[in-house]
Amino acid sequence: MPSAQTIQPLVLLARERLADGRSKLEQQHRSGSPGPQTCARWTELVDALIVDLWKGILQECNLSADPPGVALVAHGGHGRGDLAPYSDADLMLLHRPEQFHAISQLARMLSQWLVDAGLQLGFSVRTPEQALGLAWKEAATFTSLLEGRCLTGDEEFSQRYHASLRQGALRRSQKLIDMIESARLEERKKFGETVYLLQPNIKRSRGGLRDIQLVRWVGFARYGEAGLEQLQQLGYLEQEDYRLLRDGYHFLLRLRNQLHFDARKCQDVLDRAKQVHLASWAGFTGEDGVLPVEQFMRRYFEHTSSVRYCSAHFVASARVGPWWSRTVGPWFSVPSGPYFRVGLKQIWATPAGLQRVKEDPGMVIELMALANRIDRRIDHETWRAIRKAMLERKPTVRNRRVAEQFLELLRHPARLGEQLRRLHELRVLEQIIPAFQHARCLLQFNEFHKYTVDAHCIRAVELCTEFLKQTGPLAEVYRAVKNKSLLHLALLLHDIGKGYSEDHSEVGKRIAQQTAEDLGLSEDETQLLVFLVHKHLVMTHTAFRYDLSQIETILQFAKEVQSVEALQMLYLLSAADMAAVGPEGLSEWRLGLLTQLYHRTESQFRDEKPDQRFQKELDALRDQVRQRVGHLAQESWWREQIDAIPVNYLLRCPPEQLAEELGKLQSLNEQQPALAWAKYNAESGTVEYSVAMQEPSTPIGIFHRITGALSSQGLQILTAEVHTQPGQIAWDRFEVEDLDFEGSPPQSRMNAVCQTIVQSLDPSHPHPPAFRTVWRKESKQKSHLVRSQPTLVQFDNNSSERFTIISVFAYDRLGLLYAIAKVLFDQGLDLQVAKISTHLDQVVDVFYVTDFEGRKIEEPTRLYMLRQKLLAASEPS
Repeated sequence: MPSAQTIQPLVLLARERLADGRSKLEQQHRSGSPGPQTCARWTELVDALIVDLWKGILQECNLSADPPGVALVAHGGHGRGDLAPYSDADLMLLHRPEQFHAISQLARMLSQWLVDAGLQLGFSVRTPEQALGLAWKEAATFTSLLEGRCLTGDEEFSQRYHASLRQGALRRSQKLIDMIESARLEERKKFGETVYLLQPNIKRSRGGLRDIQLVRWVGFARYGEAGLEQLQQLGYLEQEDYRLLRDGYHFLLRLRNQLHFDARKCQDVLDRAKQVHLASWAGFTGEDGVLPVEQFMRRYFEHTSSVRYCSAHFVASARVGPWWSRTVGPWFSVPSGPYFRVGLKQIWATPAGLQRVKEDPGMVIELMALANRIDRRIDHETWRAIRKAMLERKPTVRNRRVAEQFLELLRHPARLGEQLRRLHELRVLEQIIPAFQHARCLLQFNEFHKYTVDAHCIRAVELCTEFLKQTGPLAEVYRAVKNKSLLHLALLLHDIGKGYSEDHSEVGKRIAQQTAEDLGLSEDETQLLVFLVHKHLVMTHTAFRYDLSQIETILQFAKEVQSVEALQMLYLLSAADMAAVGPEGLSEWRLGLLTQLYHRTESQFRDEKPDQRFQKELDALRDQVRQRVGHLAQESWWREQIDAIPVNYLLRCPPEQLAEELGKLQSLNEQQPALAWAKYNAESGTVEYSVAMQEPSTPIGIFHRITGALSSQGLQILTAEVHTQPGQIAWDRFEVEDLDFEGSPPQSRMNAVCQTIVQSLDPSHPHPPAFRTVWRKESKQKSHLVRSQPTLVQFDNNSSERFTIISVFAYDRLGLLYAIAKVLFDQGLDLQVAKISTHLDQVVDVFYVTDFEGRKIEEPTRLYMLRQKLLAASEPS
């Protein structure tokens, strides 16, 4: 920024006015000023400042006080008059072509003076023809320019330009609406396609301020009016929709102002740390089983879901054909039974049908099924009447016809997720399952889940139905399940017990029992549904925390599951549940463990020896590896190594990859005792580092050395697998996220990390790893501010005959796994199996250990000291 000596006094004065005005505005905001009022006052201050600088520049340039054919136009949020405290001020210097050279200096000085005054500025210089030409081609330009407002200059010239914009938009109405919707869809994909995203962008995520602006933009293109109030008065926006949009607008603007004032910059992302702060700011105090932040976010989602619903309806209505089609359309409709009529594009309830759908949720399901079958949209009057009636109606209990219709709906995978969302939006779902009312907009306050409880449960059902389109074990098992309605119902209920003080699985068990009674399920169906909901976490806990090569692990799990049918459903439920938490939920590694546990447990229920069928599958995979190595497979070293390939490696890695890696193991010698190599996985965006080492006679702590090397390079370790091949050859894998790069790291980077790993395994290497001070993204750096779970260390000496199982539950940080592994090594423990699972900011690390003589760790004092050291190592540094 230029020094004070080089800045015009008028600019310095403007800078002071901005700072003083923003300070006073913040005080007004914190005293309770409504969001629109705060934004309007800030806009007025910025307007006045810009006009004063404009006048000063005109004098400097010896120009007329009112040059003809030149106007300064505010557009975007500035033009709307809802400029946020730290948002950009968007200006366009509109001019006649012949004025270009005369205003060049004016444009340069104005943009410079405004920036020197401290404004964040978006600035353009255009003729009306240029502006209009861009508006018809680019959605972002059109939506910004339609909000135009003349600040100063030739107002008549500006009005003629705006009239041309309005007339041109009306002529291009449908094309512009297509363009606007397409741009908004792309934005939603980037910032949040669902309303119920747990760290939303309050401006750009679905249901945010952009969807309110969408109504303005489409209104201008379709009807020539952008104001919500004007659209309502003209009859284009229904009164109830107007009220909901207005309330959401006030809520979101005030929230956005608070974010801006807190950050002292433009800030629109509502991350977890800000949610905690804002819950206190908004006065939420919490209740039994619900945190203040969860109350606050529920209120947020209630507003954004209403905004999404109203804006979507308005856009759909604006797409209806010309006036004559709306007037004449009903005359060309045909009846569908006594209660519905089918038109050219919509389906609606007759007066008698409208009364029926208000009273009977079963009629709503019939209407939805009919609309899907004939591909018609349910008209808004019918939709709103149903929604309003369901809000006022007590939940249905033991209505046999409704229960049968709902179970029939659940039986068919096609479009099931979409149908359940619509039932939920209409408030019909909570009529059938009353507990769903409590789950509506309920936040799951952790980094693992990405959606609210209700959205997560419906998403889990939807993803489960999509298994049908895939290949592999999930698709095979899904096709084999006969009672799909029961599976889908279990998915819909599996997390419904959250938001209470009691464990959600216990609450869910009671809800499942009551739901089964309400829907009239048989005794066997009820028992299975209750089991699936109550024990929906048992398969993931077993797969991710226990050694699946131990037969006692499989037998214990099989004893709990008890049947193939329950196992099939639990396998699908577990996979869909993990996939529904977010994009990283169901990784290849996690799916491999679930599948391994499924196959090994299923064999316990078949008419064959335990594991026989699964063993045949493994033998076939080993034969494929033998084929890849050819005649070498006859040599004793290769026979031993192939027979010892761990199960999870066989299930996850192609035979050619395993053959290649075994060749690397054979190349180990005294001159090259350790090797490391890397492979990028584009699907998950992670890098897999594999390490092979001939273990020395004296233990050196291979695992903690490798984890230290990886962490020292700024890599986040997501999963780890530790295995020892015959001949005391360590063969370990680590899946990591490289936060220094978007997409695939360059080969040079991966080579450098491999070199660091190999160096760390040198027994003579004396130096511990050095970790970076800052390496995480902002949201992860702040995760310590919102930690709600304690660090836990648990010992299990019962589940394995040979090993002590140590489980560590903690919040992730740089070097955590290294610190834990070093404690184990320093305490004289021999690590046999490690199962590392990281869910964004939370880790569950499980270690199978003995002492160096191969004995369990059972002495109470030693266990106590070990717990204390592990707790200390797991705390934030």
